[in-house]
Amino acid sequence: MDFNTQKECICLCESGYRGRSEHAVDMDITLPEYLPDIVRILRCSCVPGVKSYQVNGDRITAECTCLVKALYINEQGRLYCYEQNIQFAKQIEVNGEDNCRDYFVGAKSDYMNYRVSGQRRFELHGAVTIFAKSNTKKTCEMVTDATGDGITLKCEKSEVSNLKSVVEKFFTVTETCDAGALSEPMGTIVSASASGIIHELKIVSDKLFLKGELIIHTAFTGSETGEIQCLENVININQIIEASDINETCRIDAHLTVSDLEIKPRFDLSGNKNLLDISACMSFSACGFENMTTNCIKDAYSVKYETDVKKSVIYTSLIEEEINDIFLCRGVADLSSTGVSRVHSFMCTDLTSGFSVFDSNYTISGEIMTEIIYEDIKGEICFAQRAIPYEYTRSAPETDRALTCTPHCDILARSYVINGDGQLDVRIEIKASGFIFSEKENLIITDLIVNKDKIKKTDTATLTVYFADGGEALWDIAEKYNTTVDRILRENKITDTCVKEKCKLLIPKM
Repeated sequence: MDFNTQKECICLCESGYRGRSEHAVDMDITLPEYLPDIVRILRCSCVPGVKSYQVNGDRITAECTCLVKALYINEQGRLYCYEQNIQFAKQIEVNGEDNCRDYFVGAKSDYMNYRVSGQRRFELHGAVTIFAKSNTKKTCEMVTDATGDGITLKCEKSEVSNLKSVVEKFFTVTETCDAGALSEPMGTIVSASASGIIHELKIVSDKLFLKGELIIHTAFTGSETGEIQCLENVININQIIEASDINETCRIDAHLTVSDLEIKPRFDLSGNKNLLDISACMSFSACGFENMTTNCIKDAYSVKYETDVKKSVIYTSLIEEEINDIFLCRGVADLSSTGVSRVHSFMCTDLTSGFSVFDSNYTISGEIMTEIIYEDIKGEICFAQRAIPYEYTRSAPETDRALTCTPHCDILARSYVINGDGQLDVRIEIKASGFIFSEKENLIITDLIVNKDKIKKTDTATLTVYFADGGEALWDIAEKYNTTVDRILRENKITDTCVKEKCKLLIPKM
């Protein structure tokens, strides 16, 4: 019988850092005439965003924005906000070894320092980083069967979650929202944050139908009294996304990120600023997986000819459980040393998340960065940042493999009360989503070659007596004596492929 091999491809998901580029923010700012003088600056911030990007070879060109904002107090003790939106383009060398064109391009603020140089002037010095990373589809080809030329195989069935497709898409959500019944028209936007929530994801004919929400929290000053008010707006998201190779049998790990947010007050028909123009650049990322069972060949040899076996180690993953939970974070923002008497604005601006396993439980944990505008006992408006830790624990899937997860966490709602000790008792509702994978190291055969020019020399004895030790594998004994495991089992009338204790075995000749 001619020698033949069958091969199968396994597609794995590899995430990695691809490139970054720093952009300096150096500005000497003079306040416009319509703003009053500066008495005290509460906070200067620089919020970068990515509006779009293009990939050309090993280079990404990103169209970026940077919202520079200064919150300050005037002589009358009222809060004012100066802001300026800077637009710039940045190139990132991705240096990829593959042809990946699906990237997540984002931005983060590195640092921001300021110096007041006059009643109407201040200087800003800082830096932001534009970065690109991707989930890449890596294909591994392995031998799953072989016949002919006396080949014998050591096989193991292995179940894996095969990566079918990686999808990344940028899109923009725009809407004009009515602020509703306000005590006075809007003046200046003080701060804003947004979360993108996926509610439903359907697969139809290589397309993903996305339904979700954009939740926006906005704090602004009143145009007459300067009082700070807060709003929540919800915008529905409906998108059709091209997703080749993804079908109805796939399981999708998807996430929405707000990469750039722009909010501007707008006049309504009565001439008051009671409308909000909202524009959000969204980044959608998804990985589609399909479970499959493969015949994994661990070792092979021919009883007739010398055999060249090429092996490789890969790490395969299997979806064990899907996370789609909503939980409550209870924490304390300590303002006891500030003499807080009233909170004007409480915003959640950033959230980190991590995954760990201990004993039979897994934990999703991280920190929520909050920004608080408050009034102290002297009646002065102040600003503070506080990190609120959170932790969510559940029973882990039962498996002897290592568990991994990259959880996606989004803030749905938040509230607070001031207790008598000058502390904020905080309640933040968080949605966690993602897949828990079990990870396994697999030794696979990538190529199998039988060399017919090198015939194996065989012993002339019909039977060989072998004294086996406990724990020996019949595969190793069969390979040593150039026979098969099946022949040893039949000759010795046994069924176990591993020797349990010392014994004598008859090794038949091929």
